[in-house]
Amino acid sequence: MVSRALSLRFLSHIRAYRPDHIKHGKMLHFKVRSFGKEDTPDVVKIATKSTFQYCAESLESWSEHDPDGIKVAVLDSGRVIGLCAAVNHNENFSFGGTFIVLEEYRHLEIGHKLFAACFAHAGNRNIGLNSPADKLTSYKRRGFTVFEESFSSLEYECNGKLNVEPLSDQLPPKVELKPFEESHLNAMAAYDRALMGYDRKVILKANCKEANTKTLVAFKNGICVGFGSVKLNISKAARVGPLYANDPAVAEVMFKRLVDSMPEAKGFATVTISKNLAGNEMIRKLGLPVHANLLRMYTKEKLYINTSKVFCQFDVDFSPF
Repeated sequence: MVSRALSLRFLSHIRAYRPDHIKHGKMLHFKVRSFGKEDTPDVVKIATKSTFQYCAESLESWSEHDPDGIKVAVLDSGRVIGLCAAVNHNENFSFGGTFIVLEEYRHLEIGHKLFAACFAHAGNRNIGLNSPADKLTSYKRRGFTVFEESFSSLEYECNGKLNVEPLSDQLPPKVELKPFEESHLNAMAAYDRALMGYDRKVILKANCKEANTKTLVAFKNGICVGFGSVKLNISKAARVGPLYANDPAVAEVMFKRLVDSMPEAKGFATVTISKNLAGNEMIRKLGLPVHANLLRMYTKEKLYINTSKVFCQFDVDFSPF
């Protein structure tokens, strides 16, 4: 179900052909510009064919967070034929993903120009991305020379309703899970800042307020000890992420209740950190095999956080964890 990040496995399952104007040797006219809400339908069509995990609303949230962070290649007709992202998280760090060019328009410098526009937008920041193993050499040539050896990102997915009955619904003493309210935002942002090392309050708020999204916040003695979200993605699957918690027992209950809160979902998707053993054991209880293994690369230096608290990643196309 999933293709991924600046790393992406392209649309190899679509029959290759050249549009008539290219076959006949005519010049292809396109431009690269920043994504706008009006592009959402075209982008969703492209992304659904490649089965990215993100949601249409998330595209718009990340675009509002960084208005020039998502670039699209557009024909004179207005049709979107490719996209790429380098979302600036702060003055020092940018994260790339959702790189794709429709198969019939490849080898025409479109991908190169999308990449160049994203690099220009990121400026002198350290850029991170996720890559499948067969693209490592290509991204290394593009400047991603720092390889994360301590973990990889594991994609899980399934079609149909996910049975979460094998998971525990027993919270540890004094811990309670509360549906998100705006009054929880400061506590969530403080927890997230301590984990990530920089402030993400604006995008956290946008994430929790997106349509078709449900968020739970874990408190112990009035202090936030984790939070998680589930949302319907572009494939109408329940995509869990982010899911952060101090205690694996809290994460497991939160995961179960989030999935159960979305019975209308037609599938399931999430991404874990390989070295978070408790997180992957939770998924193993559900009988899901790893769908894809994505490797982390940077242009300058690694980003270090306590991955034992990351049970499901926020969004592997726009965020490092």
